[in-house]
Amino acid sequence: MNYFAYGSNLNLEAVADWCRHYGLRSPALRNGKPAILDNYRMGFPIYSEYWGGGIADVVYDPGKYVCGVLFEVQDRDLETLDRKVGRQVDASGTEIGIYGRVEVRCRHTGGGPEVLAWTYAGVDPAKFDVPPTENYVDSLVKGCYENGLTSMWIEYLRSFRTQPGKKPRPPVGQS
Repeated sequence: MNYFAYGSNLNLEAVADWCRHYGLRSPALRNGKPAILDNYRMGFPIYSEYWGGGIADVVYDPGKYVCGVLFEVQDRDLETLDRKVGRQVDASGTEIGIYGRVEVRCRHTGGGPEVLAWTYAGVDPAKFDVPPTENYVDSLVKGCYENGLTSMWIEYLRSFRTQPGKKPRPPVGQS
């Protein structure tokens, strides 16, 4: 199945650090292809204790777009990502966590037909953005470079107002 990553999950090292911190196997996010999610915009309406500031979310907004990466993943990888983003589902199947899975249509930046993919969107995001920390935006930018996203998108990410903040919790075994 396809997974569209747009936030800190673009940074494979950050994903691996988080997994080590929580004793989980890192998902196999390899050979991703740059992609675009049309009719959404990037926002930061969710506060993360782990990052110490706002974290990325996709917000439906016709005419806008979000750059990210399409990865082909297995069910077990998506289950790990579910834990990472705080996805929870109640007995009736209703999304009740921080993020919920959303099926979207995106397209590779090189062209071609639309592709169905899973991504995550905030279940109950704040009405206003929470400034992300400088460390969080740096992590997104690093992920963009790792995955071949455009310099225009990187500059867009750097244009957001940030706040100073702590680095994320260290991986298990480090101080």
